[in-house]
Amino acid sequence: MERQRDPEQERRLLYLRVLLKGMIAVAFMAVVFVFFSVFLSDDGEEGTLQGERFVIGDMTPGETRTLTWDGRPVLIHRRTAEQIAVLEQTDTMQRSRLRDPDSDRSEQPDDMKGALRSQSPDWFIAIGLGTDYGCPLGWLAADQEPFAGMPWPGGFIDSCRESRYDLAGRVYARQYADRNLIVPDYTLVGDTVILGGR
Repeated sequence: MERQRDPEQERRLLYLRVLLKGMIAVAFMAVVFVFFSVFLSDDGEEGTLQGERFVIGDMTPGETRTLTWDGRPVLIHRRTAEQIAVLEQTDTMQRSRLRDPDSDRSEQPDDMKGALRSQSPDWFIAIGLGTDYGCPLGWLAADQEPFAGMPWPGGFIDSCRESRYDLAGRVYARQYADRNLIVPDYTLVGDTVILGGR
């Protein structure tokens, strides 16, 4: 003898079936949405950081400022005419004091590879971490006290083991650090620097 089903129980089973099918349909649509929005989108910006603007036009020549971008400190130094002249010297004595004077083994945009390592002679912009232990950098003013055989012309110094870098972030020879400072992608627009997103 066949047992009769309770109408209330059948109604609950039907409700549960419809609910389960609805949840499966929603999950399937979510997977399809993610697939099309993430895997098939091609906006041409993979691997680039969003550009961030900083006003630097109020800096005076000789001033150094540290900003935070992409979770790292960024050094911005406004060079004086005298500092630019020092960097543009190409004498053998000056070059011999630097480990990588032509920035051949350095990290910087291709169009910033020269002696100034910058988009504009007035400005030097670099990641503000030493290339030895990644310690913060500070500004070390010019001094008549000899360093590497000549008076110190001014530049940057590592806060851990005191490796020194010139006014273009090039490391001096016979230092703990062996690489020049990293110059990030940036664009100068008027009194603003746009870091990243170049």
